[in-house]
Amino acid sequence: MTEDTPAQPSRPGGRTRWSRFALIVTISTGLAGGLVVATASAALPTSFALSGANFKFSAKRVEGKGFAQFVGLGQESGRSPMAVTGMGTATVSGLCFSALVPTPVGAVTLRAEAGRDKPVEARNLVLNLTEMHAEATATNLTLGVDAARIDRGTGISGRAGDYAHQAERIVITDLKANASTTTAGTFRLTGLTISVRPGRQECF
Repeated sequence: MTEDTPAQPSRPGGRTRWSRFALIVTISTGLAGGLVVATASAALPTSFALSGANFKFSAKRVEGKGFAQFVGLGQESGRSPMAVTGMGTATVSGLCFSALVPTPVGAVTLRAEAGRDKPVEARNLVLNLTEMHAEATATNLTLGVDAARIDRGTGISGRAGDYAHQAERIVITDLKANASTTTAGTFRLTGLTISVRPGRQECF
Protein backbone atom coordinates (compact mmCIF):
# COMPACT_ATOMS: atom_id res chain seq x y z
CA MET A 1 0.00 0.00 0.00
CA THR A 2 1.10 3.56 -0.52
CA GLU A 3 -1.61 6.03 0.53
CA ASP A 4 -5.30 6.03 1.45
CA THR A 5 -4.83 2.59 3.09
CA PRO A 6 -7.70 1.62 5.40
CA ALA A 7 -6.65 1.72 9.04
CA GLN A 8 -8.51 -1.48 9.91
CA PRO A 9 -9.08 -4.80 8.09
CA SER A 10 -12.41 -5.07 6.35
CA ARG A 11 -15.07 -7.35 7.77
CA PRO A 12 -15.76 -10.68 6.01
CA GLY A 13 -17.57 -10.02 2.78
CA GLY A 14 -16.61 -6.35 2.92
CA ARG A 15 -15.08 -4.25 0.13
CA THR A 16 -12.25 -1.73 0.39
CA ARG A 17 -11.35 0.97 -2.17
CA TRP A 18 -8.02 2.77 -2.68
CA SER A 19 -7.10 5.63 -5.00
CA ARG A 20 -3.49 4.47 -5.03
CA PHE A 21 -1.81 1.31 -3.79
CA ALA A 22 1.29 -0.69 -4.51
CA LEU A 23 0.55 -3.33 -7.12
CA ILE A 24 2.11 -4.46 -10.34
CA VAL A 25 0.52 -5.95 -13.38
CA THR A 26 2.97 -6.49 -16.23
CA ILE A 27 3.55 -8.70 -19.25
CA SER A 28 6.41 -10.51 -20.96
CA THR A 29 6.45 -10.86 -24.73
CA GLY A 30 9.49 -13.09 -25.26
CA LEU A 31 12.17 -10.48 -25.93
CA ALA A 32 15.69 -11.86 -26.33
CA GLY A 33 18.38 -9.36 -27.25
CA GLY A 34 17.06 -7.45 -30.28
CA LEU A 35 14.59 -10.17 -31.36
CA VAL A 36 10.89 -9.24 -31.35
CA VAL A 37 8.12 -11.70 -32.24
CA ALA A 38 4.57 -10.55 -33.09
CA THR A 39 1.57 -12.86 -33.15
CA ALA A 40 -2.21 -12.53 -33.05
CA SER A 41 -2.66 -14.92 -30.13
CA ALA A 42 -0.24 -16.77 -27.84
CA ALA A 43 -0.33 -18.81 -24.63
CA LEU A 44 3.07 -19.25 -23.02
CA PRO A 45 4.96 -19.32 -19.73
CA THR A 46 6.59 -15.93 -19.28
CA SER A 47 9.39 -14.17 -17.48
CA PHE A 48 10.56 -10.64 -18.20
CA ALA A 49 13.25 -8.40 -16.75
CA LEU A 50 15.40 -5.51 -17.97
CA SER A 51 18.80 -5.39 -16.31
CA GLY A 52 18.68 -2.57 -13.76
CA ALA A 53 15.79 -0.84 -15.54
CA ASN A 54 12.03 -0.54 -15.14
CA PHE A 55 9.36 -0.97 -17.78
CA LYS A 56 5.87 0.46 -18.01
CA PHE A 57 2.52 -1.26 -18.03
CA SER A 58 -0.99 0.13 -18.35
CA ALA A 59 -4.43 -1.44 -18.55
CA LYS A 60 -8.03 -0.31 -18.65
CA ARG A 61 -9.16 -3.08 -16.28
CA VAL A 62 -7.59 -5.94 -14.32
CA GLU A 63 -9.58 -8.59 -12.44
CA GLY A 64 -7.64 -10.93 -10.16
CA LYS A 65 -8.70 -13.88 -8.02
CA GLY A 66 -6.44 -14.82 -5.15
CA PHE A 67 -4.40 -11.67 -4.44
CA ALA A 68 -1.50 -11.07 -2.03
CA GLN A 69 1.29 -8.55 -1.65
CA PHE A 70 4.35 -7.91 0.52
CA VAL A 71 7.60 -5.93 0.31
CA GLY A 72 10.56 -7.80 -1.19
CA LEU A 73 14.02 -7.01 -2.53
CA GLY A 74 15.08 -6.96 -6.16
CA GLN A 75 17.90 -9.07 -7.56
CA GLU A 76 19.74 -6.22 -9.23
CA SER A 77 22.70 -4.37 -7.71
CA GLY A 78 21.59 -2.63 -4.54
CA ARG A 79 18.56 -4.95 -4.08
CA SER A 80 16.04 -2.12 -3.95
CA PRO A 81 12.69 -2.76 -2.23
CA MET A 82 9.58 -3.44 -4.30
CA ALA A 83 6.03 -4.64 -3.83
CA VAL A 84 5.92 -8.36 -4.64
CA THR A 85 2.40 -9.16 -5.83
CA GLY A 86 0.76 -12.43 -6.71
CA MET A 87 -2.54 -13.34 -8.35
CA GLY A 88 -3.79 -16.89 -8.78
CA THR A 89 -5.67 -15.95 -11.95
CA ALA A 90 -6.11 -12.61 -13.69
CA THR A 91 -7.78 -11.09 -16.75
CA VAL A 92 -6.48 -7.86 -18.28
CA SER A 93 -8.34 -5.60 -20.73
CA GLY A 94 -6.71 -2.88 -22.81
CA LEU A 95 -3.18 -3.88 -21.93
CA CYS A 96 -0.11 -1.91 -23.01
CA PHE A 97 3.48 -2.80 -22.16
CA SER A 98 6.50 -0.69 -23.09
CA ALA A 99 10.25 -0.59 -22.47
CA LEU A 100 12.63 2.18 -23.47
CA VAL A 101 15.76 0.52 -24.86
CA PRO A 102 19.07 2.35 -25.63
CA THR A 103 20.68 1.46 -28.96
CA PRO A 104 23.72 2.72 -30.90
CA VAL A 105 21.35 4.84 -33.04
CA GLY A 106 19.42 6.28 -30.10
CA ALA A 107 16.66 5.17 -27.76
CA VAL A 108 13.82 3.07 -29.15
CA THR A 109 10.57 1.95 -27.54
CA LEU A 110 9.52 -1.68 -27.52
CA ARG A 111 5.74 -1.62 -27.21
CA ALA A 112 3.22 -4.46 -26.98
CA GLU A 113 -0.56 -4.18 -26.85
CA ALA A 114 -3.22 -6.86 -26.35
CA GLY A 115 -6.64 -7.52 -24.88
CA ARG A 116 -8.57 -4.90 -26.83
CA ASP A 117 -11.49 -7.13 -27.88
CA LYS A 118 -11.00 -10.06 -25.49
CA PRO A 119 -9.17 -9.87 -22.14
CA VAL A 120 -5.69 -11.30 -21.70
CA GLU A 121 -5.67 -14.31 -19.32
CA ALA A 122 -2.90 -15.11 -16.83
CA ARG A 123 -2.31 -17.80 -14.22
CA ASN A 124 0.12 -17.71 -11.28
CA LEU A 125 1.07 -14.11 -11.99
CA VAL A 126 3.94 -12.75 -9.88
CA LEU A 127 4.74 -9.06 -10.25
CA ASN A 128 7.42 -6.78 -8.82
CA LEU A 129 6.16 -3.21 -8.58
CA THR A 130 8.14 -0.04 -8.04
CA GLU A 131 5.26 2.43 -8.55
CA MET A 132 1.59 2.34 -9.50
CA HIS A 133 -1.43 4.63 -9.89
CA ALA A 134 -4.94 3.18 -10.27
CA GLU A 135 -8.42 2.78 -8.82
CA ALA A 136 -8.97 -0.55 -7.07
CA THR A 137 -11.61 -2.49 -5.17
CA ALA A 138 -10.69 -5.50 -3.01
CA THR A 139 -13.13 -8.11 -1.70
CA ASN A 140 -12.54 -9.79 1.67
CA LEU A 141 -9.33 -7.89 2.27
CA THR A 142 -7.12 -8.86 5.22
CA LEU A 143 -4.34 -6.53 6.36
CA GLY A 144 -1.40 -7.49 8.55
CA VAL A 145 -1.02 -11.10 7.44
CA ASP A 146 2.30 -12.82 8.15
CA ALA A 147 4.01 -12.90 4.73
CA ALA A 148 4.97 -16.54 5.27
CA ARG A 149 1.31 -17.51 5.87
CA ILE A 150 -0.42 -16.17 2.77
CA ASP A 151 -3.27 -18.56 1.98
CA ARG A 152 -5.21 -17.11 -0.97
CA GLY A 153 -3.81 -19.50 -3.56
CA THR A 154 -1.49 -16.88 -5.07
CA GLY A 155 1.64 -19.05 -5.13
CA ILE A 156 3.80 -16.45 -3.35
CA SER A 157 5.08 -16.09 0.20
CA GLY A 158 7.55 -13.86 1.99
CA ARG A 159 9.74 -13.98 5.08
CA ALA A 160 8.18 -15.08 8.37
CA GLY A 161 7.16 -12.06 10.45
CA ASP A 162 7.02 -9.61 7.52
CA TYR A 163 3.84 -7.65 6.83
CA ALA A 164 1.55 -8.69 3.97
CA HIS A 165 -2.03 -8.19 2.86
CA GLN A 166 -4.32 -10.41 0.82
CA ALA A 167 -7.80 -10.54 -0.68
CA GLU A 168 -10.08 -13.05 -2.34
CA ARG A 169 -10.62 -10.80 -5.36
CA ILE A 170 -9.35 -7.47 -6.67
CA VAL A 171 -10.55 -5.22 -9.52
CA ILE A 172 -8.23 -2.49 -10.83
CA THR A 173 -9.11 0.19 -13.37
CA ASP A 174 -7.07 2.89 -15.15
CA LEU A 175 -3.81 1.19 -14.21
CA LYS A 176 -0.43 2.84 -14.77
CA ALA A 177 2.55 1.01 -13.28
CA ASN A 178 6.35 0.84 -13.31
CA ALA A 179 7.82 -2.62 -12.74
CA SER A 180 11.17 -4.37 -12.65
CA THR A 181 10.28 -8.03 -13.25
CA THR A 182 7.26 -10.25 -13.80
CA THR A 183 6.63 -13.95 -14.20
CA ALA A 184 3.54 -16.02 -14.96
CA GLY A 185 2.80 -19.71 -15.24
CA THR A 186 0.78 -18.99 -18.37
CA PHE A 187 -0.09 -15.78 -20.23
CA ARG A 188 -2.71 -16.00 -23.00
CA LEU A 189 -2.31 -12.90 -25.15
CA THR A 190 -5.25 -12.12 -27.46
CA GLY A 191 -4.92 -9.67 -30.35
CA LEU A 192 -1.23 -9.17 -29.56
CA THR A 193 0.72 -6.57 -31.52
CA ILE A 194 4.38 -5.70 -30.93
CA SER A 195 6.26 -2.79 -32.43
CA VAL A 196 9.64 -1.11 -32.14
CA ARG A 197 9.35 2.68 -32.44
CA PRO A 198 12.09 5.31 -32.53
CA GLY A 199 12.33 7.61 -29.55
CA ARG A 200 10.16 7.68 -26.43
CA GLN A 201 6.71 6.34 -27.27
CA GLU A 202 5.80 4.52 -24.08
CA CYS A 203 2.36 3.51 -22.82
CA PHE A 204 2.18 6.62 -20.59
